Amino acid sequence: MELMSGKGSTEGAAFEPLSPAARRPFSIKSVRIGETAYPVSERELITLPWGTLTAFSHAGALHRPVLVVAPLSGGFPFLVRDLVIGLLRHAHQVAITDWPDARFVSLAHGRFGVSDSISHVVSMIRTLGPDLHVVAVSQGAVTALAAVALLAAEDRDLAPRSLVLLGGPIDPLANPTRLVNFVRARSLSWFESNVIEVVPAGYPGQGRRVFPRSNQFRMFQAYAWRSFNERSEFFWKSMYDDGEDPVRFPFSLLSSSLMDVTAEFFLENIEHVFLKPALPIGTLAVHGNRVNLDAITRTALMTVEAENDDIAAPGQTRIAQARVCCTDRVVGVRRWLAWGDDPFCDPGFPPCRSRPRPLAVTASQSSGAE
Repeated sequence: MELMSGKGSTEGAAFEPLSPAARRPFSIKSVRIGETAYPVSERELITLPWGTLTAFSHAGALHRPVLVVAPLSGGFPFLVRDLVIGLLRHAHQVAITDWPDARFVSLAHGRFGVSDSISHVVSMIRTLGPDLHVVAVSQGAVTALAAVALLAAEDRDLAPRSLVLLGGPIDPLANPTRLVNFVRARSLSWFESNVIEVVPAGYPGQGRRVFPRSNQFRMFQAYAWRSFNERSEFFWKSMYDDGEDPVRFPFSLLSSSLMDVTAEFFLENIEHVFLKPALPIGTLAVHGNRVNLDAITRTALMTVEAENDDIAAPGQTRIAQARVCCTDRVVGVRRWLAWGDDPFCDPGFPPCRSRPRPLAVTASQSSGAE
């Protein structure tokens, strides 16, 4: 199953700068390690047509850098702001895939599908170098796993030292949830007819077909309402916010700030992740390059799942372990079933956000790859 965007990747094409409105600032000024607060600097390492590699650095830790692959599922990347701060307590540099709001990206930037997102992550890993840990969240787990496999197939020494997948739908059919069943009960044409709209005039992205934030917000409201009725973790996080900065960045703001996603990415993700999972069965190709998970031999792999996650249920992420042939580094804890039930509640910090133990650190320590 080959995923193409137009005639291929748009990374080499000239493009105009993104509007500032296309992104949300992280506003991370310092990080506290023990009793000391270290100033944090922020800079953009590379800017691609559909994403910016934004890096946060400080002088308080010496461990290898980390790349966080944020999900492209409607929330702004600053949804995982607390994860970035937690990782900064263990790494001197944490970078993130800062995806833009498609409403503010002009048609001159071209199309942006699943293959382009994977190519972007490949470029970002190349920029940071292989002496790197990668942490991928939710939908970003699919993107990161494919990107690491492509790099490993080209040259195993290009692949990062470790890859941590946090609650990602590597194979939704491994343990279907209500969401998976809802999606699979409908055709791709149903989604195209019912949820895709065109960006109106007055925005930089006018004329672009998108899965708009308005439709996403209705879905978010339904999810939140059900969570409140069931008194799930989402409810308790909303009532008792234990985040890094609950005043300026409350959980309610981080989880409800939504952006438009391109129609091609949304529909390709539906088709090749939920309807006909291409990555786990080895039929995914990106711009003509087959994604072979068996190529991953150098990178230590860890999967993390929430025991009651009703979006990416246990088993959907863990199946990556079975699909990757082997690793030279035997990770001491290769599978982690974390307490909790809600994917919006900052995955990677079990059991709660006030006492983070970033799992990338666990993976690197277990593999001897600090």
